[in-house]
Amino acid sequence: MSVDIAYMRRSIDAAFRLAMRDERAWSGFDLTASGFFRSFGAILVVIPMNILIDLLSVQLSAGQRAQHKEPISTHVYDLGEAMFSTLTLCAQWLIFPIVMIFVLRFLSLEHRYSALIIAHNWGTVVVALFNLPPMLLYVAGLISVDQTFNLSFIVLGLTLYYRFYIAQTALGAGWSTAASITLLELVLQVYFAFGVSLTQSLWLPPGS
Repeated sequence: MSVDIAYMRRSIDAAFRLAMRDERAWSGFDLTASGFFRSFGAILVVIPMNILIDLLSVQLSAGQRAQHKEPISTHVYDLGEAMFSTLTLCAQWLIFPIVMIFVLRFLSLEHRYSALIIAHNWGTVVVALFNLPPMLLYVAGLISVDQTFNLSFIVLGLTLYYRFYIAQTALGAGWSTAASITLLELVLQVYFAFGVSLTQSLWLPPGS
């Protein structure tokens, strides 16, 4: 059940095609039982991007402090924080697949579970890439802090629609079911991020 480069490229390409509302993209996914487990290998692509987003977020936070004339933190993003961020990403990655076991069983859509999770996992690569441009534009000095946040909100809207489209086509369900699942995922992510923010002081030094 190894995940080779060609396999990853084909799966990520299918995820990008779904972002273009191309339902034929489903033929690019490996929808077998093996493909289900292989799809979790997408995290290997997301981890480096997640660390890059962390690094860019530090610079954005510093820019925001400077804009409000607040003291600029001397904290440096280190290996410990990168490991903590990676571990929390891995934990967060498992929440949606676990919750969907029960949700789809309740909706009598358990036969669609594998397709939803496969596309969701590979789609996370696309979502991570969507989140990079606003921060990269800021670091390049092309946009301001406020413009970066504005662009990030636009990206959030686009990624929510992308998740909605994946759910709708994977489940063959109506818009209300797909929208509810998309909203549920968002709520789960928000509560998870809130929980991490409350407990990170137990694992990371002050000021991280």
